[in-house]
Amino acid sequence: MKNSLEKRIILFSFIVLALTILANTGMDIAAFRKDYVNALVMRSQSLGTAMKGNVAKVLGLGVDIAFMPGLGEKCGDLVATNPEIAYCVITDLDGNVLYINDDRFRQLSFDTTVRSHTPQLDQRAHLIGSTQRFYNTITQVRTPDGKMAGLIHVGFPEKLVSDKVTTMIIRSLLILVVFLLVAFSLVVLFSRKSIIQPISTLLVGVKKISNGAFDTHIPEVSVYEFNELAKNINFMSESLKAREEEIQRNYQELEGTHQKLHSSYLKLANLSQELEKSEEMYKSLMEDSGDAIVVFDGEEVVKIANKMAEQFFGYSAAEIVGLPLTKLLLLLNIENIPRLHKSFKDALNGQHITEEIHFVPKEGDTVLGKVYASSIRSGGERLVQAIFRDVTKEMEILQNLSKSAADLVRLNKMKDSFLGLASHELKTPLTVIMGYTELIITDMADKIDPMVHEMMQNISNAALRLDSIIKDMVDISMIDEKRLQLRQEEVNVNRLAEAATNEMRLFFSMRKQEVELHLDETIPTITGDSLRLMQLMSNVLGNAIKFTPDGGKISIATNAKYLLRGVQNLPAGTPADPDENGRQQHLYVEIAISDTGIGIDREDQVRIFDKFYEAGNIEEHSSGKIAFKGKGTGLGLAIAKGIVQMHGGEMWVDSPGYSIDHCPGSTFHILLPVKPVDVDSTMDYLNLLR
Repeated sequence: MKNSLEKRIILFSFIVLALTILANTGMDIAAFRKDYVNALVMRSQSLGTAMKGNVAKVLGLGVDIAFMPGLGEKCGDLVATNPEIAYCVITDLDGNVLYINDDRFRQLSFDTTVRSHTPQLDQRAHLIGSTQRFYNTITQVRTPDGKMAGLIHVGFPEKLVSDKVTTMIIRSLLILVVFLLVAFSLVVLFSRKSIIQPISTLLVGVKKISNGAFDTHIPEVSVYEFNELAKNINFMSESLKAREEEIQRNYQELEGTHQKLHSSYLKLANLSQELEKSEEMYKSLMEDSGDAIVVFDGEEVVKIANKMAEQFFGYSAAEIVGLPLTKLLLLLNIENIPRLHKSFKDALNGQHITEEIHFVPKEGDTVLGKVYASSIRSGGERLVQAIFRDVTKEMEILQNLSKSAADLVRLNKMKDSFLGLASHELKTPLTVIMGYTELIITDMADKIDPMVHEMMQNISNAALRLDSIIKDMVDISMIDEKRLQLRQEEVNVNRLAEAATNEMRLFFSMRKQEVELHLDETIPTITGDSLRLMQLMSNVLGNAIKFTPDGGKISIATNAKYLLRGVQNLPAGTPADPDENGRQQHLYVEIAISDTGIGIDREDQVRIFDKFYEAGNIEEHSSGKIAFKGKGTGLGLAIAKGIVQMHGGEMWVDSPGYSIDHCPGSTFHILLPVKPVDVDSTMDYLNLLR
């Protein structure tokens, strides 16, 4: 352990010192490189400025920069007097070289920058070149009137900086190695003297104390923390010595404790007797149980069978108890014995088993039963309790219910088929009746008796009423069969609400009802079938008129809301940003049609959207469109909900309940998507986000 700790301290110290020195050296080298580059950039910039002054003087004399004599020699002198500078080039505004100190640099692309370097706000250098790179500074030369005349390029090679930095790195590494060796040696000496030696002294003393030498005293050590630890170890050894003496005294007390244990044993015997009484009570409860109960032991032998088991199986308890499980199953003619045998083994291992069985009692026909098996404990023994129950009548009831459900499905299909057949078979003769009545009323009005004319008018009105009912039947049939075709176009919901209100204005006036519009003009237009949406609004408004007393109020409100919808069936191109549940926000327009009518019972608020369903008494049926509490065919709201769902929306109603005296009113909510969606998309329309 000593060597291990010493090695760890030395290794840790070496790593920390090396990383610290390397980090410091690296930062120094980086700073030196940056400062060196900045200095060369500033020097190049100043040389370019000096050259700019010489050129500006000549430009002031009216000489064009392209025809100035001696500029090439001045560029050569500038490079010759400054060893770090590689080139001095003067170009025109198009980048063409006018003067250069060395033709080797003509191949450089002075207008192509690899990387920029900015030491100060007013200074900038560009790294140019492909095989050999140079830091290039640019100084603009202007004519006395401020126009650009040319550019002075002064640059130095990047290799100059790299060589300088390499030299500094080598020197820094030599210093690093020397300093690291000196610092590491000091750390090793310190760790050995101040850590390893005190720990060795403490370790020797602790080993003696662990071997039972509680009189051992550890001497003082030079380090304060270790010295405090030594004092605590000495105190611990004194405590252990006192504890040993205390154990010797306590040993004498064990004799008295033994006597107490004997007394506790007698009490345990009494508890065992009480446990036997509890088992007797369990047996009594099992005997009085209404289910057949059989208990098996770990060897799969019947130990207990209650009275109900005797009645259930037709065998006495004496005939059952003591039988192995397999023989009992054979005795009852139970099918698939290996599977049931495995289930009882699983129950013995702690599982709760439920199995359905067919068995034949001693005297009787085959019985369908269920067995529930679970593990119980009796003392230290694990048993299996099996409860048998006759479920023959229950299965008969379930089969009858399944048959009834199938019959209901068949009747519903027959109803839908009859609905479609009746609507199509009635439409053709009705069209003939309407055509002939219109012909007689209009073209032959002067040839028939006035009484006959009135009768034909009544026939025409009845035919129109019947035609409206047949159209509703056709619509609901097409909606059920998903054959309703929508003509998609841009629809302004506010204008649609106004048009529907104006269309029903005569009915509002006849019933002296007030209409209020609360339309949000900021909502967007939606994509849908305007004719079908108009039919939807008319059906809902007509329902509100009929069930609102004279003098009542009906209001229409529109607004836009965001809601969550599943993203699995979104149209192509729709951006998806689903939440953690796989849903996405989408914009919907809500239309809320409220009235102060008689309201709707809670149990009717979902069923009113079913075909042919009418809330209230059927005796109140009326063929009038606006008669108070009048009943129609029961298709209006079903068609309205179908139209909403075909647009990918949702429709529901809120009402406190039904009361003709207090008139709590109702509110029909219609949600329509701004953009068409798959009608199978799932919506959480009650979790509105805005």
